[in-house]
Amino acid sequence: MYVYEINIDSLFLINFVMNLYFYMLAAKTLKRTATRIRVGCVSFAGSGLFCLLLLMPGIPAFIKRFIGPFTINMIMTAVIFKTKQVNEILRCTGYMLVYAFLFGGLMRYLFSGIPFLHIRQESIWCILGTGLLGYEAGAWWIAQMKKRKADHIYAVRLLGYGDEITVTALSDTGNSLKEPVSGKPVSIIEEEVLNRLSAVMVPEKFKLIPYHSVGKENGMLEGYEIPEIIVEGEKGNIRWQKVIVGISKTKISANGKYQMILHPDLCDEAPGKAGQHLLIRRLGGK
Repeated sequence: MYVYEINIDSLFLINFVMNLYFYMLAAKTLKRTATRIRVGCVSFAGSGLFCLLLLMPGIPAFIKRFIGPFTINMIMTAVIFKTKQVNEILRCTGYMLVYAFLFGGLMRYLFSGIPFLHIRQESIWCILGTGLLGYEAGAWWIAQMKKRKADHIYAVRLLGYGDEITVTALSDTGNSLKEPVSGKPVSIIEEEVLNRLSAVMVPEKFKLIPYHSVGKENGMLEGYEIPEIIVEGEKGNIRWQKVIVGISKTKISANGKYQMILHPDLCDEAPGKAGQHLLIRRLGGK
């Protein structure tokens, strides 16, 4: 039988700081609004719950090591990102766990391969300092990936009932807007542009979409369901049916470069990335 001695205050501090790193990286990845104060307070509370779970007698080790921490992380995610949707909570929690796994691998590699760190691997400040390096590296990598994905411009053909229009659209990785009933991704288009597509803006196709933005936590966006759109890409075209668009009463681009903000799920090359509720079919080239 093995007996482990746990320094609970050190464990609390390490868990607290690592939670800060992981959730700030998850927020950067998902481009979700999460203030540092909220992340800090929830990470503090989550670390306290984790330590309390370890100290409680009579709980099986499997629950203490896996089920308990996962449940705590889900609760923390829901509070930090202000969401009640299970799929969003699982997605955010998944990113946090991925970063935790990568950090663990990085630390093991550094502590075993660098003599200076190897002899100090039990130092709490060495652990936190190495974690900070991992956070900075992760933040840099996320910024580079977003920079590569930025300004992806597509020609999008919107098909109505017997007519069609072509618009220029920007793929925005920060657009996570979903229609609450169907869960379909929502793109944004200028009202003036959509007015040119006949018989689309009718009551039976009307949608009301809740959204959050800077300065407006609980807004409602008018939207409509379009029969079909075709996203023209370099590797071929992608056709989507029954696509929901939200209406922008103002110009989306100040310089008129694009008239639509395309949900990133509609730009994915792989079938089914946006969910089974959309039909995707590859077309030929332009």
